[in-house]
Amino acid sequence: MLLNLVRSALSAVLCVTVLLFATVGAEDPYRFFNWNVTYGDIYPLGVRQQGILINGQFPGPEIYSVTNDNLIINVFNSLNEPFLLSWNGIQNRRNSFEDGVNGTTCPIPPGKNFTYILQVKDQIGSFYYFPTLAFHKAAGGFGGIRILSRPRIPVPFPDPAGDYTILIGDWYKANHTALKAILDRGKKLHFPDGILINGRGPGGASFTVEQGKTYRLRISNVGLQNSLNFRIQGHTLKLVEVEGTHTLQTTYSSLDVHLGQSYSVLVTADQPGQDYYIVVSSRFTNPVLTTTGVLHYSNSAGRVSGPPPGGPTIQIDWSLNQARSIRTNLTASGPRPNPQGSYHYGLINTTRTIRLQNSAGLVNGKQRYAVNSVSYVAADTPLKLADYFQIQGVFRVGSISANPTGGGIYIDTSVLGADYRAFIEIVFENTEDILQTWHLNGYAFWVVGMDGGLWTTASRNSYNLRDAVARSTTQVYPKSWTAIYLALDNVGMWNLRTEYWARQYLGQQFYLRVYTPTTSLRDEYPIPKNALLCGIESIENDMHHNHPKTSAHILSLRSTTTTETKACATLLFRIQLTFFISIFMAIERIFKDEANEEKGERARMASFIGAMAVADLVKTTLGPKGMDKILQSTGRGREVTVTNDGATILKSLHIDNPAAKVLVDISKVQDDEVGDGTTSVVVLAGELLREAEKLVAAKIHPMTIISGYRMAVDCARNALLQKVVDNKEDAEKFKSDLMKIAMTTLSSKILSQDKEHFAKLAVDAVMRLKGSTNLESIQIIKKPGGSLTDSFLDEGFILDKKIGLGQPKRIENAKILVANTAMDTDKVKIYGARVRVDSMSKVAEIEGAEKEKMREKVQKIIAHGINCFVNRQLIYNFPEELFADAGILAIEHADFDGIERLALVTGGEIASTFDNPESVKLGHCKLIEEIMIGEDKLIHFSGVELGQACTIVLRGASHHVLDEAERSLHDALCVLSQTVNDSRVLLGGGWPEMVMAKEVDELARKTPGKKSHAIEAFSRALVAIPTIIADNAGLDSAELIAQLRAEHHKEGCTAGIDVISGSVGDMAQRGISEAFKVKQAVLLSATEAAEMILRVDEIITCAPRRREDRM
Repeated sequence: MLLNLVRSALSAVLCVTVLLFATVGAEDPYRFFNWNVTYGDIYPLGVRQQGILINGQFPGPEIYSVTNDNLIINVFNSLNEPFLLSWNGIQNRRNSFEDGVNGTTCPIPPGKNFTYILQVKDQIGSFYYFPTLAFHKAAGGFGGIRILSRPRIPVPFPDPAGDYTILIGDWYKANHTALKAILDRGKKLHFPDGILINGRGPGGASFTVEQGKTYRLRISNVGLQNSLNFRIQGHTLKLVEVEGTHTLQTTYSSLDVHLGQSYSVLVTADQPGQDYYIVVSSRFTNPVLTTTGVLHYSNSAGRVSGPPPGGPTIQIDWSLNQARSIRTNLTASGPRPNPQGSYHYGLINTTRTIRLQNSAGLVNGKQRYAVNSVSYVAADTPLKLADYFQIQGVFRVGSISANPTGGGIYIDTSVLGADYRAFIEIVFENTEDILQTWHLNGYAFWVVGMDGGLWTTASRNSYNLRDAVARSTTQVYPKSWTAIYLALDNVGMWNLRTEYWARQYLGQQFYLRVYTPTTSLRDEYPIPKNALLCGIESIENDMHHNHPKTSAHILSLRSTTTTETKACATLLFRIQLTFFISIFMAIERIFKDEANEEKGERARMASFIGAMAVADLVKTTLGPKGMDKILQSTGRGREVTVTNDGATILKSLHIDNPAAKVLVDISKVQDDEVGDGTTSVVVLAGELLREAEKLVAAKIHPMTIISGYRMAVDCARNALLQKVVDNKEDAEKFKSDLMKIAMTTLSSKILSQDKEHFAKLAVDAVMRLKGSTNLESIQIIKKPGGSLTDSFLDEGFILDKKIGLGQPKRIENAKILVANTAMDTDKVKIYGARVRVDSMSKVAEIEGAEKEKMREKVQKIIAHGINCFVNRQLIYNFPEELFADAGILAIEHADFDGIERLALVTGGEIASTFDNPESVKLGHCKLIEEIMIGEDKLIHFSGVELGQACTIVLRGASHHVLDEAERSLHDALCVLSQTVNDSRVLLGGGWPEMVMAKEVDELARKTPGKKSHAIEAFSRALVAIPTIIADNAGLDSAELIAQLRAEHHKEGCTAGIDVISGSVGDMAQRGISEAFKVKQAVLLSATEAAEMILRVDEIITCAPRRREDRM
């Protein structure tokens, strides 16, 4: 028993928080919002009311975002009571902790703040946020959310001239506190007093348009009780989007918007220039509530005229037919490039049917509302926190039936269990005379059918299994049913509720617990580091007061069940509390303030996630069809780099995760050692860790995984050694191998279109080195202009300077003095020194002395017997004149790299003093002359002493293109220079990985015990490389890898992935080759990095050093 308690306590500590970059989510942008929630006076229906304002606004500020954006929303609660916000339609993938309802999130206490961290992952469309506690929704606090498509995703309609959010809803004149008091007494609310448009009553809302242009209106019903009909006088509404789904573009004269629903319509201002009524009226009510707004033409010649246009009132068939006509546009892209119709929900067999029936009745003489006879009552501890920390007695899975019971209403904390990745059918049955609207947090579902009467299995014959709309809120008409299909792909505790807010407040809701026994972060994120914790207040307050660090890790609890259960739960809490205090006080005695420690699974998981995130960041750049990244600096110049080079990308990132830094380091080492494979090594290490994470989750010890990986890497290396080809003895074949390697290396670079041309340049340059790996002898000069094919190789050395006026333009048998010395007029250079003179003649004498001193220095240089002088620093006019008189070519301000390389290739040394000519080593070359490249003049040194020296001149359209071309060519030169030393060659195109994977699979079958699982995982990681190459080319990787695996079981197979033809091809015939040294370095470095990270079981962040005050 005690052991189980300790385990439960430990499980509360092992929550993972990974801060990988200064911006989490790697490539996805961040948007920051700071909101202050206050009470204020509002007059929406002409009567003063207490409203809830956000930053002083009613409705609150709108959230603008783009698909996959991270939203950081800091909410400060300035009310005198707890407060929560929820995000209607935002799915919070894998993160129900942030859902903002009382079953998942602790309220924000008065005077405190909480930061919501949301990501609108794979979502587009129109939504809204609203307060969820204490009937606050009746006081305001709501606002619109719009999620735009990413720029590269096509939208099935032209960009509108404007985009308006319209929040409509019924409204009471009474304060929310009075309404809440009525409900708390068990009474029903009276009929609403009016309807608001964007927080304003009749005639208060106005929207300006220009004649002839089309506008997008995002309409959401944020009301409390009634469905509403929306229409515009003289205009039609073209429906284009429903809660994140692009729809068939059907035109309506008016549109029913039920509680909680959101629609986007296009309205074209095609009428004469005047003002027109916008009308919103209640549906299925008696009396009918109506309000108006104004559509104002910018060239309006008059105000609205005539009566507002009428609309439907109580006609159910009209509304039902309209709902059935709303269909998904199957060919349009959603948040991703693939069409919305590519997911064929109608072909999937459902695994379960859940029938939900709403009902109303009295419990202990008070009005309550129920689902399947259970009226929900909230626990003091949010259900998600109780589930996460395994606190007993807060709720019971299965406390609500999956089918109507037909019994009387009873109260319970109702939770229905469901399995992760199940595909289920839910049928909402409405036996009452009111229209119901149901919303499910965390999901979008397919509304496959709705009709009057009772639902039976025969009703499935009328389902729309082709183009039903996917949304998060659906209506159920009186005495009718609605059926939805739901893919349970989002783990968490999700609220399913009526949007009729008084009914929701009085129990017509429950929680759907989507559960998986695994604890992988791919399925669900850990509890946020800033999560609010709530429960037994007195203990929590004591912990905050006496042990603030410890209290951040403690979840208090208080059950609403029996006295015995509550006593047991409290006892469990106190045991956990004592356990935590002892641990954390011990830690505090060891470490200084601001030092922190992560242990065991938490540390290992932080390392896994950090490393995998880095691998995921660069893997889209892998292969011939890999994508580029734009790197923008934050410095003053805001420099931009466009590249797909892994090392360049990673070294530009500011990374905070230690494991991620390990992968960055191996990428740099790979670049320094062999020049290529910088992306492959990081991706392979990431895949090895991804597989290791699964094994660790399966309770296989990291040391067992490491042992298996070591056996696998030896097997993989031996498999490559048996397949290598070495043609060094045959000069012609070896040069052909070098050409193939160079072209393969350049295939994934910007130079891929002209890879044969640049491969020849690289091979010729490397062959001149005669086996040396010193690439300093090969200079690369970039000159904007022309095309990449204008690039050429020049024998000798080119200095990017031009010869000055009066200097000789051509020198044969040059003797060159390379120097780094001051050649300005010598001056008194002692800091703070001043010379006082009493006449101008004295100034002339000083200037004369300076010139004489410079003349002496020039004479010493000339005395070296030179005819060319190259200086790192400036050469002023006077010394330049002296050099010209002596017939010496003087070149000034050559960069450090230029003079160092010039000294190397000419055989000279850089000098700074000239008193002893015999100790200065001069450089020599046969000819110095000025040449033209494009429109620029440069100086060419030919016949240099270091015969292998050469210069590659790159031409291109822009500096960005030239910079990337230089990086690409440098990679090829590095690989070729290493291949000259180690001449073993392999085929490419994923062939080496498949060869290694085949042998590793054979080893796994022969290996007993758990190590075999690690060996199999190693094989899967190897196959991930060709899989990613195929994915990046837009090919069907599953099909290609299956074909490739089959081919490699044939003797002498040379098959790999041909991304050009999009099929499996013969790599030998295609001439796709790679250097063995590169592939070996990738294999060994990635495995060693993965092993290093696997060994981590603790991360200690040291306290920062503090500066001591100095006297």
